[in-house]
Amino acid sequence: MAHDALQELMDGNLRFREGRATAVNDATLRQELAGGQSPIASVIRCADSRVAPEIVFDQPLGSLFVCGVAGNVPTPEIAQSLEYAVGTLGCGLIVIMGHTYCGAVAHAIAHEPTEGLFSMVNIPYDEEDAHAFNAEQGIPKLMGLSPMIEAKVMSGELQIVAGVYDIESGEFELVAQTRLETATE
Repeated sequence: MAHDALQELMDGNLRFREGRATAVNDATLRQELAGGQSPIASVIRCADSRVAPEIVFDQPLGSLFVCGVAGNVPTPEIAQSLEYAVGTLGCGLIVIMGHTYCGAVAHAIAHEPTEGLFSMVNIPYDEEDAHAFNAEQGIPKLMGLSPMIEAKVMSGELQIVAGVYDIESGEFELVAQTRLETATE
């Protein structure tokens, strides 16, 4: 299930990059969604206005359960929202979506904050890899904030991936992931 959802997102990103987007958000879909939601994936995205997962992954309304915060950093509130998406809505995939030209990452590099949200943005010594490193570090942070999410990852019921969306090219590139196969394989 998680593998299929991830493939759908990567295929959608290719359509987006090639200018072949197919997502339709018409009145019929809105009426269907009034009855409930069953997203194929959850996304932690940066609050940056240039990062819109539904567009980047060419997905219609209702396909993604999206949580946004500057620097795409898992917080307790984000973790609790994702517990709802995973536990109640049945999402088997969580995507941590970093991006190039991230103001939160640039702020953390320039100011090295010691408290508040920007202090949670992880920056390596090599600034060139800062966006990827920050997204990748979201995986253990999220699992540390939620025993339920960690247990589902460990049992193979849930996949978490991290990647970086390149604002210029439109490409979403995976940089880290938890195991795709179940723990019993």
